Formats: sequence, structure tokens, C-alpha cells
Amino acid sequence: MRTQQFLVILFLGISQIGFAQHLQLREVKGEIGLMGGLASYNGDISPQIQFISNNFGAFYKKQLNDYVGIRVNYEYLSLVGNDLQSPISSYEFKRGLSFFRKFHDISLMGEFHFFRFITGNKRFRFTPYLGFGIGTLLPLTDNETPILKDTVGKRIITMPINLGFKYNVTGPWNIFAEATYRFTSSDKLDYFADEDTYTTLFPVVTNYQASTSGKDQYFGLKMGVSYNLLKVHGPDRMKKGNKAFYQANKGGDKKSLFGLFKRK
Repeated sequence: MRTQQFLVILFLGISQIGFAQHLQLREVKGEIGLMGGLASYNGDISPQIQFISNNFGAFYKKQLNDYVGIRVNYEYLSLVGNDLQSPISSYEFKRGLSFFRKFHDISLMGEFHFFRFITGNKRFRFTPYLGFGIGTLLPLTDNETPILKDTVGKRIITMPINLGFKYNVTGPWNIFAEATYRFTSSDKLDYFADEDTYTTLFPVVTNYQASTSGKDQYFGLKMGVSYNLLKVHGPDRMKKGNKAFYQANKGGDKKSLFGLFKRK
């Protein structure tokens, strides 16, 4: 009986060692991705209304280990607001300010997986993740000429926070969705700061104040697709002269995404 128990324990130990080694055959060195979605501005102009605009972008991430990576993020962003669309406040409607702006949003973030994420292994094929860091907004030429344009600075510092979910679909390909919040160093994304006063002359002289909402911010929801940059070790390592290939990890070998296009 003791001999049988010893053999069972030995077999399980060897199996676990072999499984752990097999998991390490494919190492994710980085990731590139494309994304698109919606953004919403929060500031002084009609603050009760969420004005929705489009944004899209790309990223590159250097993976440091199974959980931590450094991500460089770029987005082409538009933000919009209009007092005349405020049904809640007659004060804002009478003030009548509006803006429409476009930006380059560039940021550097640390990204942290909640779970272990291993490409091609169905036990570790998904994870929530959290990212935060620092960035900058670079304003583009405005499509409209706002009344308060002279109050705007050239560059705006941002403090980005990302919360997302990633799922490995097949081979090195993933899909992901993420929510993004950007705190900014400026109260003039909308050209209107808390301390500013806007005066109208018609029908009578009237002074209007901002909403005293503090620094402007914006929120985004995005979906995208990403590709893992792999380094393969051990028996599955790519041989010189062969095309890139990938083997999945469920009960045997699977062909890579590239193999689906080969003639049989």
C-alpha cells in the first residue's frame, strides 16, 4: 500500500513539473493593439449632460512578467459640449456657450493583470487589468472659433486610469474592453475656467459664471483587438527558415491562426 501511495505521489509530482515547464514554452514579451470607442467630457459647459464623441487609437505594451507591463498609449480624441442642449438649467441655456475640440492623447502607463495570463492556455486565457500613469493632451486646430479661445494653454497634463478585461480568442489574438478616466491639470478643455466671466450684450448686459466644477475631466469606453508578441522556448521553438507558428494548449496541438489559411 505504501509503495502504491508513493508511486501515485511521484506521478502527480512529475506531472505538475511537466505541466509547469510546458506553460513556460511560450513567453509573452509584449503586446500591440488597436481600439475604438466613445468619450464623454465633464466640465463647465452643460455639466448635467453627457455629450458623446468618438475616439480611436493604438498601444504598445512591454510585458515585464506574467502580471506587470509598461504600456505606451495613443488616442485621437474629440470632445464636445453645448449649453443650448441643456434642458435642466435655464441659466446654462441662456449662457449659450459651446465648444468642439480634437486632441492627440499620449500616455505612459503601468498595467497590472489581476490573474495570470498565458497565451493559448484555456486555464489562463482571460484576466481583468488595471492601468494608471501620466500623459499629455496635444490640442489640434479647432473646427469652430470659440469666444473664449484666448484662455487656452498649449499642452495639458493628464492622469489616466484604465480598468479593462482581456480574453485570449485564439493563438496570440485577444479581444479586450476597457473603461478610461482622465483627470487633467486644466480647467480649460472647454475654454471656460471656473474663475472666468462671460458677458452677453443682448438682450441686456448679463454676466455668466462657470459651473465651479474644478478641473475638467473626460471618460471613455473602448473595445479592441490585440496581438501578443511571443518568444517560444524549448521543443516548440521556431526553427530557422520556418514560418511563424503557434500551438495551443488544450488536450493536444492546434494549428495557429496562420495555419488556417494553408491548403490541405
